[in-house]
Amino acid sequence: MNNFFSAKQSLVLTSFYCLFCFAISSCKDPEIIKIDTPPAERWDTVTNFTGIIIPETGVLNINVNYEFKGEPIVFNTKNYVNAANDTFTIREIKHYFSNVTLINHEGKSINLNNYHLLDASNANTTSITITNVPPGNYKSVSILLGVDSVRNHSGLQEGALDPAWSMFWTWNTGYIFFRINGLISNGEAYTFDVGGDKHAPYNVMDLSAFKVKSIDPTFNLGLDINEMYQNPEVYSFKTDGFSIHSDTDPGVNKMGRNMKDLLKIKSIAP
Repeated sequence: MNNFFSAKQSLVLTSFYCLFCFAISSCKDPEIIKIDTPPAERWDTVTNFTGIIIPETGVLNINVNYEFKGEPIVFNTKNYVNAANDTFTIREIKHYFSNVTLINHEGKSINLNNYHLLDASNANTTSITITNVPPGNYKSVSILLGVDSVRNHSGLQEGALDPAWSMFWTWNTGYIFFRINGLISNGEAYTFDVGGDKHAPYNVMDLSAFKVKSIDPTFNLGLDINEMYQNPEVYSFKTDGFSIHSDTDPGVNKMGRNMKDLLKIKSIAP
C-alpha cells in the first residue's frame, strides 16, 4: 500500500514539475525568439539597387536653387528673355512646396504630408527638412508646387497655410500656388499668381539614375523659371497676358501646364 501511494505521489510531483517548467518557459522574454526579416525589407544590407534607400526611419533634406536657363536668378537688375522673346526682370518668387511623395520599388506612394512656403529671395526658407521618413527603396519622387485640393478649401489654417502670408485669394477659390512678378522691357509691371485645383503643378522626378543609401539624404533641386514660358507651350506676355490673378484668367491654363517640369534633381548627397 505504501509503495502504491509513493508511486502515485511521485507521478503527481512529476506532472506538477512538467507543468511548472512549461509555465516558466511560456513567460520568457519573446525577444529571444529570432525572426528573420524578409530580405526586401533589410535595407541596411542591400547593395544591388538604384534610386535611394533609407535604411531606417530617417530625415529628408531638400535645398531648392532658383535658376533661369541653368543660371542663378539675379533679382531686380538682370534682364531675362524667354522663348517668346519677352524681356523682363524678376522681382519676387514665392510658392508653396508641399506633398512630397516618395514612390517605392513596388509602386506604392508615401506622402510625407509637408506644407512649406518658399521665398526665393530668402535663403532661410529654401532649405527644408522633413522628418519621420519611412525606410524603403524609392524610385521616384513627386512634389506639388502648390496646395492639394483638400487643404486648398479647408478654411482657416495655420503655419505655412495661414492666410496672413498673403498667398490666399478667398475661401471659395483657395490659395495662390505660385507667384512671380517683375518688370518688362518698357517698364510695365507683370504679375503671375497661379492657382486653382486643376492647375496644380505636380512635378514628378525619376530617381533611378542615382544610387544613394542614407538615413538623411539631401536633395539639391533646381527650379528653372524659364520653363514657365515653354514646354509644352510657349507663353507670350504679349499674346497670353501680363497678369494672372485668378484660376480663370486666360493665361493660367497654359502656364499651369508648363509648370509641371519646373523642378529638376541636380544631385543627391548621402
